[in-house]
This record gives sequence, structure tokens and C-alpha cells, in this order.
Amino acid sequence: MNLTTASRTFQLLTRLLDTRSRTEPFLPPNGEKKPLPLRLPQQPFPRATPESQGVSSDHIRKFLEELARGEDLYMQDVLILRHGQVLCEAAFGGQVLAAPKYTFSACKSVVSLAVGLLIDDGLLRLEDKVADLFEDLLPPASRRRLRSMSVEDLLTMRSGIVFSEAESLTESDWVRGFLNSTMKGEPGGAFHYNSLNTYMLSAIVCRKTGKTLSAFLQERLFEPLGITDTLWETCPSGIEKGGWGLYIRPEDLAKLGQLVMDGGRWGGRQLISQDYLRAATTAHANPPSEFGDFDYGYQIWVGRRDNAFLFNGMLGQNVLGFRDSGILVVTNAGADTDFQESRYFEIVSRYFGGAFPDTIPEDDSACLRLAEYAAALSDYHRAMGALDSAAAPFLDRSFDTSDPRAAAVGLLPMVLQALHNNYTSGVVSVAVSTRGGLPELIYREREATYRLPVGLGRPKISQLTFRGDTYQVAALGRFTHDEEERPVFYIRLEFLETPCVRVLKLVLLRDGMLLRQTETPGVPYVFDKLRRAAEQAIYKSLLLVAAGGSEEDFLHYKTLQLLSPEVRFTAGN
Repeated sequence: MNLTTASRTFQLLTRLLDTRSRTEPFLPPNGEKKPLPLRLPQQPFPRATPESQGVSSDHIRKFLEELARGEDLYMQDVLILRHGQVLCEAAFGGQVLAAPKYTFSACKSVVSLAVGLLIDDGLLRLEDKVADLFEDLLPPASRRRLRSMSVEDLLTMRSGIVFSEAESLTESDWVRGFLNSTMKGEPGGAFHYNSLNTYMLSAIVCRKTGKTLSAFLQERLFEPLGITDTLWETCPSGIEKGGWGLYIRPEDLAKLGQLVMDGGRWGGRQLISQDYLRAATTAHANPPSEFGDFDYGYQIWVGRRDNAFLFNGMLGQNVLGFRDSGILVVTNAGADTDFQESRYFEIVSRYFGGAFPDTIPEDDSACLRLAEYAAALSDYHRAMGALDSAAAPFLDRSFDTSDPRAAAVGLLPMVLQALHNNYTSGVVSVAVSTRGGLPELIYREREATYRLPVGLGRPKISQLTFRGDTYQVAALGRFTHDEEERPVFYIRLEFLETPCVRVLKLVLLRDGMLLRQTETPGVPYVFDKLRRAAEQAIYKSLLLVAAGGSEEDFLHYKTLQLLSPEVRFTAGN
């Protein structure tokens, strides 16, 4: 990272924290989040009773119960497999297993598989030097500085490069940004987690194959495994981000985990070599203990206590394979965690880290209890409700705002706005009408109007498009009252392909309406991110000036304004 990049990154951060003005990104949004269909996967795994695979249905039910009780886990969906057969699947709340999910860093392990294919083909070696692979882009000084950096250093997060995701938001050429970045230690030295290492592996796949990473994987892995409807976000140059940005269904991601579990074999074919997978799931780097109880292989985490491998993405996107038992557990969540510091890992290891017999006697009643409990975790098992008198104060009314805080408030969660460089133009008005017997929220921003049917009793799923990015959204609402007996329209929006949830509360006042919005992941998680950024020497002095001398208090206050805004509206005509 150079001073110019740092300055632009700081400017973007201060724009984001200015809650009275629209955030203007340095790079225009490219609207690449196309609509992804909600449908079952092709070539699904066979289903089996847990007992037929040596696991008690009651054991799995108790596992689900513990996850459901863990409010800090924000669990969204779970798949449990043994020996390539699904024993249990469950979706929580308004989530659906048919939605391709944003995997965050779990897709780093998918990039590792692509690198393994190149090594199997003889197109790449672990010892190949990054400077040689990008010789045409390197001036002599940079070539000397990077001369010892190898492909293996990228795979093991030991490149020493500082250029990271935050800086990439203001750079149009990520390859050059990486190659010209400052360094934190020598290549091959200490573990330093940086998603741009994985991005460079994606760029290497493109260079070596003459194809995009997605096209290469489609041909070699996705098509044989029946994986469809994926989307991998790209950098401004059109190269897949690699370290993040992949949307894929939970069961399709499980196929890649099962491929690793089975040593690269699928349907009688050896798709990737057992030698590479053995090396990829062997510890080559030792992350700090605060990351969790896993070492690091080739973009795949390796258990220190359990004989296990892990694809891991922030907020709770995991594919965890227990080699001794052949059990694979796939989860998506929205927890406030980055790596394996969540207590989820203690829970799942306690339930599935031990030995299991090949089979146990069938237990029809236990199997039924599990099925009923898993179904009850979903909001869709309830019937759709109907409008009643509690809705009357809101229906066919419109509310306008001139509140200056409205300039930074939008329907899309702020975390997704920042992730996709796609910022709101600010809310202008809110109205509630009826459509098909359900309430419809009409949320107007300066540059777009969103019409969102809201389910009562069970969620209603619809699509919303934000300046070219389209999301599947499950909306569940209820009409109620607050502690002051004011009418409230409570709406929970689950952005099904992401871990993000937006909660809206429309509170009727005597002279108008109060709009309160919150989201998860929320204030604690984002504040911690901003606080850590403020501790970096290159930003600290700048943030001290912006904060008036108390940057931590300032950042917490601004985070609250950003993620939990309150906007006043007056009754419209």
C-alpha cells in the first residue's frame, strides 16, 4: 500500500462516516450481482436416515437445538452429511436452502482447488516465482523486491504484502496494486492473512489457462459435480476476486467439501490429485491463537485437535470435514466473527469430532422428531396471515422526510453497500399500501423506488434491484405497538444470498412517523473493524483529526448513526 492509496482509502472512510451526505465511491459500481434463481441443486446428494449412517437422529436434533439457542450464532442453514449422504438439512427463519449464498473467504479454498488442477496439469509449480509470472508488469525495483515470493507463499498467506481488501476499493488495477505494495516482512516468513494473496492466485489461473477462473472451474469441477447458478464477483479488470465474492448453494459447496474428503474422486473419476489435496490439507503456517484452533494449509484451514479440514468465511460460512468419521457439516450464518473464534466450532466438534459406528438400529420416532424440529426452525411452515385492524393506521398513507440524516439512509443494508461499492442516494419517502391481500412497503430513495410485499405469519420472497445489483429478499412483518402504545409496523428483511438482515420499525407519531433501521451484522462487528483500522499508523493521525481528539468515541457514535439510523417523517398528501 502506498500513500496515495492510503489517502484515497481514508477519504472513502470519511465519506462513509458522513451521515448527512451521500457516499460517493472512488470507483463506479458495476452492478454485477445478477439475479440468481431459487431452485434445488442439480445432481443432489442421496438422502439417508442418520441411523443408517451410524448417527442418532436425537443426537443431530440436540445439535440443532443448541445452535438455535445460540442467539450469538445467527445461524441461517445447516447441512450434515456422512459418506456423501445428507442426514439432515435445516434452514432457520426466513432462509431457504435453494438460494446461492455469499461465501466470503470460504471460496479461498475453491481457488486452492483451481491451483491444484494447474499443478496437476503441469502448468504451475509451487516454487514458481510471482515476479516471473508477472514479469511484464514489474519494473526492475519491484522485481528485485519480490524475487523470492513463490506461489506457495500466496497459498499459505506468507507473501508479506500489505495491499488488502480495504485499499482495493479505491484501486482499478489490483494486480499492479499488489505488486507495487509495501511489504510486512519477507516472503515465506510469518503468516499474514490477506485476501489479495488469493486474488493473485485467481489472476495466475487466468494467465495460465487463458480463461476466467469461473470458466476454468466450470469445465473442470462445476460441470462434473452438477454445480450451477454460481456467480463470482470480479475486480475492475474483470478477474474474479478469488478471496471473496463467490455465490454458491450450500449443497453445491458441500460437493466441493466432499471432493476434498474423498481425495479428489467423484463418481468414479479422479478430478483432482490426491497428492495435491493431501498437501493442501496439511498445516504449512501457524496463525495466531486468536484466529481459532486451526492451522493453515493451501488456502484450506487444518484442525489442530481434530483430524479435520475447513473452508471458512467470515460471519459463519463453513464447510467442516471430520476425516476420521467421514462427517461433513456445512453452515451459513451471520455471526459477528471473522475466523474460528466463534463458539460454533466447540459445539460442532463436541457433536461430530468423535468416532461413530458404521450403522445403528433405525429409530423411526427419533427420525420423525428430527424432521419435525428441523421443519419448525423455518418460518415457512406457518400459514400466511391476513391484514386486520392493527394495520389500519398505516395503510394507504405516505410519509416524507426532510431530515438531513436521510441522505445516508437506504433500504440496502450498509454492510452490503460497502461490500459492493453501491451506496444509497438517501431515503425520501415511505408509504404502506396493500397488494394481493398483503401490506406493501413503498420505499422511495432519490434515484429509485422499491416496492416490497411483506408477508404476515410467514415471509414473502421477492426481488429487489439496487443500481444493477439484484437480491432475493424474504420480508416478514407484523403490526404491533411499542411501550408507549404507539402503532408500529415491524418488518424483518432477510437478504437470502447474504448473511445480512435489515430490520425496519415504522413508528407512528402524532405529527408523522419515525423510521428506525438496524441490521446484522451490526454495530459491534463494524465498530470493531473501524477501530482496528484506526489503530493502523497510516490512518491514526488522520482519524484523530476527524474525530476531534477522541477517535474511538467518534467511531462508535458514527457507527451507530450509520447502521442504526433514526429518521423523522411528516405525513404526506
